[in-house]
Amino acid sequence: MKRALVLACGPRIQYRVLRCASECFREVYVLGAGDAHLLKRSRFCERFIAFTGDFADPQPSDLFEIRRLCAVHDIDMVLPSCSRTTRLLAVHGAQIGAPIFPVPAQDTFDALDDKWRFAGVCADLGLPVPMTRRYETMVDLRDDPDHARFGYPLILKPAAMSGGYGVRRIDSADALPEHLNYSPIICQEYIPGEELSSFYLCEAGRIMASFSYRRTLTKLEEIRVPVIDDHARRLIEHFRYQGVIGFDIRRSPEGRIAFIECNPRFWYHMDVAMLAGLNFVTLGCRLREGEAGASDPETLKIRSPRRLCGNLLTPWRLNRAERAYLRYIIRDPAMSGWAAFQSAIGRYRLAGGQLL
Repeated sequence: MKRALVLACGPRIQYRVLRCASECFREVYVLGAGDAHLLKRSRFCERFIAFTGDFADPQPSDLFEIRRLCAVHDIDMVLPSCSRTTRLLAVHGAQIGAPIFPVPAQDTFDALDDKWRFAGVCADLGLPVPMTRRYETMVDLRDDPDHARFGYPLILKPAAMSGGYGVRRIDSADALPEHLNYSPIICQEYIPGEELSSFYLCEAGRIMASFSYRRTLTKLEEIRVPVIDDHARRLIEHFRYQGVIGFDIRRSPEGRIAFIECNPRFWYHMDVAMLAGLNFVTLGCRLREGEAGASDPETLKIRSPRRLCGNLLTPWRLNRAERAYLRYIIRDPAMSGWAAFQSAIGRYRLAGGQLL
């Protein structure tokens, strides 16, 4: 295809969408608001167009502007890049006037993007989920005698923010904050062990491609966990899901699986899946055009950018995926350096087991 338009209201996930889109489109335009202007520093952004509207609450004039830009620039595909833009296309995609990347139905998106509603969906479908409660304020949480059933540590999080924002691990009753700057508050049982992520590209409730991995402070490694795929398939079939969907999962040392959150959209590490041979943008566009799905990706293990750079003088120690990742970084050094810095900040915030 010739030209894509990425809707962007920030730079982090959006940069990964831009890079993946650049592999299957000759030109990638970005219609961006807020900090998305940083994306114009990327050599893969053919053109950045400032958006003065609101992706979260688009007015008729905003939709008219998107439709006008699609016509003027002969856009072949409009791509979302986050929760707000995915929902925009789910609700208003028919008014865009250009083909859109596959997205779920509005009611499906709303049920899965909200952490409280997702926990209820899991309970209804029999998917494993930690004990979860919803409170309007910290006062409500403290006044609920049932909250002691969670034990400590426990997790506090907002219902609809992404990227780990607002998530806190509380290790004792004395550490409970007086208040939080969001409402409602989701309180969830803490599951010790490792965190896994599984993402799927779906068409009418069928899984067409999948990529699962575990991430530590030092590496990201592709994994296969059939029981997770089985649980995910039940939810995907139930909603006849369309588009990209992912799950954050905890696995205890004893093997207990618990679905923590759902991401009915693109995700932060989708560029790593691309390096393994699964470009979810390319595959989704092929589905939109009626083409087939994907083959299995290569087995993949990539160390953190800092550790990779430490081995630049000993390249024979790098595996094939790591060499591909370094080439990926070198092709867009300014933005890749910025992205690595943001990732380092994220690791710092995770230090000591404290999730912020």
